Amino acid sequence: MDHVDGHNLLFVVGCPRSGTTWVQRLLAAHPQVKTGQESNVFASYVGPQLRSWRRKLNITTGGRGGLGLACYLTEKEFLFALKAYLNLLMAPMLAQLQPGDIFLEKTPSHALFLLEILELLPKARFLHIVRNPRDVIASLLAASKSWGKTWAPSKVEQAAAVWITHVEAVKGASRLLRPDQFMEVSYEGLFSDQARTLRSILKFLNLDWDDENLAAAVATNSADSIKAQKGTKIEIGGEFFATMGSVAQEPSGFVRKGRPNVWREDLTVWERIRVYWALRKVSDIVSTYS
Repeated sequence: MDHVDGHNLLFVVGCPRSGTTWVQRLLAAHPQVKTGQESNVFASYVGPQLRSWRRKLNITTGGRGGLGLACYLTEKEFLFALKAYLNLLMAPMLAQLQPGDIFLEKTPSHALFLLEILELLPKARFLHIVRNPRDVIASLLAASKSWGKTWAPSKVEQAAAVWITHVEAVKGASRLLRPDQFMEVSYEGLFSDQARTLRSILKFLNLDWDDENLAAAVATNSADSIKAQKGTKIEIGGEFFATMGSVAQEPSGFVRKGRPNVWREDLTVWERIRVYWALRKVSDIVSTYS
């Protein structure tokens, strides 16, 4: 753990409600892929610190000259300390990996921190799951009325902005990633041919999977199967272990219809009109994923 470079890390990212949990489940069925609950390690912890460091290097932002840790540390010293901190935070995720294993870290909004991840973990790989924005908006609105009311946007325009922000962030950052580091998969493409798409992802990860076990993973992780199992159960430890036990489970309603084009059923005519106007400025991007 002295030097974590990301070679055994896969970050599954995407706008929330784009199918990242489904992809996590599918890939975690492979014996060499380990995973866990969303860590937010960059979105909530390391990423904001790195951004704060860079922001405070601009002496005009403080209004009175240089402020912050740059008064005491060089950038090399700060990055060394931040990397050591990151190593400690990720130790529980990576400590049990065997040679050839991969840890799949699925925090959707790490899509907003690809550059920070790349800077500290230069060999990390990224799998971007992107879904038709209309379906994402419909799912976000549905979540805002139930289990996701503390975070999901309740207005069409806000939900559209969430999709745009995440997709544009990945689109910009991906230009700096090598082809062997970045792969994009559409929710609709995965749904239409799960076996073929999974094989392409496994090729990207340099992993093999026989037909029987791949088919079993697909069958076990259909929307109906997941609902029958009452959601995804992911092992947890740490502070939550004492209060929640060893397994985290999604709330009721987390898994919805599990197929493309549900927006046609879920969005009213007025909401569809508002979606159109909310997305019109990025129509070129929308057309790619619709």
